[in-house]
Amino acid sequence: MKKDILQNASQAIDPERIFATPREIVPIQRATLPQEIVKAIADLIRRGVWRAGDMIPAEKELATQFGVGRSTIREAVKSLAVMGVIESRAGEGSFLRQPSSEALAGAMMWGLLLSERNLDDLLEARILIEVECSSKAAELRGDDVPPRLYRIVEEMRNHFSDYSRFMALDNEFHVLLARSAGNVLYSTMAETIQGLVRIWYSATYDIPGTMDLTIAEHMRIVDAVRDRNELAAKEAMRAHLSRAGSRLKLALG
Repeated sequence: MKKDILQNASQAIDPERIFATPREIVPIQRATLPQEIVKAIADLIRRGVWRAGDMIPAEKELATQFGVGRSTIREAVKSLAVMGVIESRAGEGSFLRQPSSEALAGAMMWGLLLSERNLDDLLEARILIEVECSSKAAELRGDDVPPRLYRIVEEMRNHFSDYSRFMALDNEFHVLLARSAGNVLYSTMAETIQGLVRIWYSATYDIPGTMDLTIAEHMRIVDAVRDRNELAAKEAMRAHLSRAGSRLKLALG
């Protein structure tokens, strides 16, 4: 198995592009800031100097080309790896990953977690993304989507005493709705937001009536999606997210 994986990986690499040393690489003046290296590498990718699948030069070579220390390069490469831009393959090197929405999701996750206004930012992002997802889901949804959403809501009714399961079903509801919108970026952003929702929103369950209200709000969304009523779906989702945000602020004081 390992041999096959390595063989397939080697076949996907263009030998002429390995360890490319583009003339565009210039020394970085602010050598103490790995962020500058990240920006410089991003610019190389944007301009097509490096492309998906390319093996990037080794740490030592990059340090020489950019005119910085190896520790600076190491930090920059780690940052790009966390964001999903670069992947390391044992015994081979570091490669630029194929374009995907994972980098965007990672950037969103860190930005929302570290922002000084993170709760307000999270609510605003949810409204912008999930309201549009609801509208698109109502427009494009398949025949199986409303029944699946109704089943999730019904299962939520059966788990009032299990906060963890109720939260998981709540997340599942929003993710399924986003996926029904037919846009992979919407779906990925919604999934990322739901990861943040799990961090904070469980606190709202201590507020009496929260679960009943959540289910009623979800039902209005599903009814609109079932009827292919895009405007009603948007309004129902906007109302749900605004009320959920208010409940969260109340729970957190």
